[in-house]
Formats: sequence, structure tokens, C-alpha cells
Amino acid sequence: MRRCESCHSAESHNSWLPYVDRHMAVLSCESCHVPHLYAPAIESVDWTVLNAEGASVVSCRGTEDANGGVDTLIEGFTPVLLLRDNIDGGQQLAPYNLISAWYWIYDDANGAPRPAPLADLQAAWFENGVYAPELMAIFDADGNGALDAMELRLDSDAKTAAVAARLAARGLGNPRIEGEIQPYSINHNVARGEWATRDCQTCHHDDAALSQPIHLAGFLPGGVAPTLVNDANVGNSGSIQQGEDGAVYFQSGLAEAGVYIFGRNRIAWVDWVGLALFFGVLAAVSLHAGLRVFIAWRHPRPKPELHPVYMYDAYERFWHWLQTVAIILLIFTGLVIHRPDVLGMFSFRYMVWLHNMLALILLVNAAMSLFYHLTSGAIQQFIPRPYGFFDQAILQAKYYLYHIFQGGPHPLEKTRTQKLNPLQQVTYFGLLNVLLPLQIITGGLMWGVQQWPQVAQMLGGLPLLAPVHTLVAWLFATFIVAHVYLTTTGPTVLTDIKAMLTGWEDVEVHPHLEERPEHA
Repeated sequence: MRRCESCHSAESHNSWLPYVDRHMAVLSCESCHVPHLYAPAIESVDWTVLNAEGASVVSCRGTEDANGGVDTLIEGFTPVLLLRDNIDGGQQLAPYNLISAWYWIYDDANGAPRPAPLADLQAAWFENGVYAPELMAIFDADGNGALDAMELRLDSDAKTAAVAARLAARGLGNPRIEGEIQPYSINHNVARGEWATRDCQTCHHDDAALSQPIHLAGFLPGGVAPTLVNDANVGNSGSIQQGEDGAVYFQSGLAEAGVYIFGRNRIAWVDWVGLALFFGVLAAVSLHAGLRVFIAWRHPRPKPELHPVYMYDAYERFWHWLQTVAIILLIFTGLVIHRPDVLGMFSFRYMVWLHNMLALILLVNAAMSLFYHLTSGAIQQFIPRPYGFFDQAILQAKYYLYHIFQGGPHPLEKTRTQKLNPLQQVTYFGLLNVLLPLQIITGGLMWGVQQWPQVAQMLGGLPLLAPVHTLVAWLFATFIVAHVYLTTTGPTVLTDIKAMLTGWEDVEVHPHLEERPEHA
């Protein structure tokens, strides 16, 4: 059979839809072009009871009253999206209507389960063309001699046992109830482009359509939860949920099937760990800064003797500020993509585009910076020296933890050829050699899912790459807090900031400084 793609092209989506190929690979056309059905459809078929005509009780979805007649209000319904197994072996999300059915089964002479024949059901329920008095005594709660929709249901053990006993009396061995859910693919009511789903947050959101359960029935007949039929062409599982009012819902299990959707799927502990690190560092620097301000106010000290040094070339300053702006904006746009439920005022589509452009800028800037530092030899400043490293690191740590409050001088001299202290070297070494490459690799693989899906899948796919990318983003955000604060620990609060703007830095004069020829 022909499908939508046989006649229609997805090229028209390129102007507004990011990752068109990826969307087309995981979404059927009907997923967006059948967002809502404006007609009723069968919701459930209950063969555990029989109506006055001796037939099953049928309920419809998309109507104001599921058991109403022709005068009920038609509201329509939103189909559920399930992973459809395609004939080519792939899977795509597609809209379905779920019809639940409950029926009696029994064991035949060979012990095999079989559905109860309609003749036996009618014989169990009726005597002389009317409901059996034995059942009416249990089902007719208001005693009016008729059974309405609320009475004609197996919602108690007594009702279930009464019907089971009459079926057993008909020779049906071990009568019991079974429930199943049959998914029916929806390929009609296709809407034109202006009526199709175009808002990214329809799917990329906590309360997205993908997350909404679909109503199955107002109660569980006989207390039996239905299950998806085994021969359905849907590849994902789901769970049955029952509300406080007894209504039954089917919750699609897309996450369990390995479907990862930005803005909807996330690993809670990754965010909690990231938040704990971020706010832990923020609290630590706030306490440290508060103590510095308080002690400086109570015990003012004269400024140390300073001398200007041309510390940063124009390119170093350009690289630094471009990298800083790119990383901050990447963190912000990434946060919007990660939590559109909190930052839904920003366009998800444009945040994705901006995030990708910023990532490209970051990558090019990092590559150019690496080339500069390698060719100029400045890369050596970022490599910790084994000789005396631990002694100098301890001195620097003691300064931050104790001597800075006393107004003591920096323990290590900062020069043009040695700009970083040991603690900074270790931090930048890990940042530039571990975190930044890891973020670039995971981000590149996530971007390249539609170009090289097999490569990303070999490394765990989006369910693994996205949480790792998120955790590293939290570490970058935490580093920025610490980095910005540590720039205030120079001779004055703004010394380091001014140096990164002008290139000239006022450096403390150490006792041995004038002995060096380069400062004569």
C-alpha cells in the first residue's frame, strides 16, 4: 500500500522544523497531521455483561457521555501515539485508537482457555427473555426492575461471583474474566498543514501530548486490568493506571522503549546533582565573599605595591570573551531546551537553532585557540609542573582559606610567562582536556543523530548522551560561578576583569621582584 511519503515530500518543512530527517525517521506523517479527531470512536466493549437486547455494552470516546445516544454532544478526541513497527523493520510514532474489551473465558475439555459462547452468556443472563431474578437481586440497586448503565457492570465481587456461578452451571469450567487492548492505527481525518501540529512544545514539554494517558473505561470489569494484544504492530509497552474515581487509563511507555525527547525526558538525579553542585559552590563563594567584606570593613589594610604588566595579548582577550559569551549562552539555551516547562516563554525552535550556532562558534573558537597556544608555546602555562607542584598548591589553598582574610600577599608571583597558579592549572587542565572535549563530543553526536544514527546508538543513543551532556553543562555553570568569584581575589576586586579588557594587569610587587632583569 502507498503511504503519505509516496506522493508528498518533507522539503516544505525545512523552513521551520529543525532536524527534519530525524523527525521523519521517528514520526509518521499522521502523528502531526492527525492531531485530533472530530468524531466519536469505540472506546470499550464489555462482554462480561449483556444489555437488554442480549449484546455487549459498548462505550464511545469523543462524546460527552460515553454511553449516550444520538443526542449526546460529540467532542472528538486526541489519539494516543505509539511506536509502530514498520514493514521495513523500523519504528515510528503513529496515532492509534485503543479499544478495550473484557469477556468471559473458560477451560475446555483439554484445559485450554476459550471465550465463552454467546449462547451460554445469554442463557446465564436471561430467563424467559428477561434478566434472571437471581442476577436482578444483586444488580438492581434501586429496585426499579431495570438495569441502567451504572448498575449493569461488574464492579463488585458479589456481581462477578454471581455471573461466574451461572456460567459454571452451564458447564463452563473455571469461568473467569480476561481483558485486552487492541490498537487501531489512524490514517484518516488527515489535516492540512495549517491545522497540523507545528508547535514544538506539543511534544517537547513535560505536559506534551506524548505524555497524556488515554482513557480506556470508567471502571475495571471484574477488577481485571487489560493488556495489549500480542499480535499488535506496536513495539512499545505501556502501563494501566486507575484514577481515584475508578476510571482506567493507558499510559504509553515511550521512555521504556528507548524514545528520548528533549524537553520531556530527563534523569532526575542528574539535575539534582547538578543543582547541588551549583548552589553548593554559590553558597561557598557567597560565604567567602561575605567574610572578606566584613573583615575588610572591620580591619582596613593598605593596598599592596603594584606594578603594571602587559599580561594578555589582543587575541587572548578576544578568545576569552568570545568563549565566555558562547558558553553562557549555550548554558542558557540548553536550559530552555532541557526545561521548556519552566522557560516556556522562549521559542523552543529558535533556542535549538541558536544553541547549534553557538556550539559551532565555540568549536571554531576552541580550535583556533588550541592552534594559537600550540604554535606560541603558551600551552605550557596550562600544564602543571611536577616539581614543587604540591607545595605551591598547598600555599595557594592556604591563601584562599586563610591569608586572604588577613590581607596577605599572593604566595605566587604572576608573570606574563606564568599566569596561572597550580590550582588554576589543575582546574583548566580538567576543563580543557576533559569537560570541554566531552561536551563537544556528546553535543556533536546528539546533533548528528540524524546524519549518523548508528554512531550515536553505539554509544548508548540519546538516553545516555543527553544526560551526560546535561551533567557536564551543570559542571560548566558551576565553574563559571567559581571562576567569576576568583577574579575578585586580586589586589582589587576589578583588577583581573580590567586586565582581560585592556591587557594590562596591576601585579603585586614581591620582595624579590626588582632583582629580576625583566623588571629592571
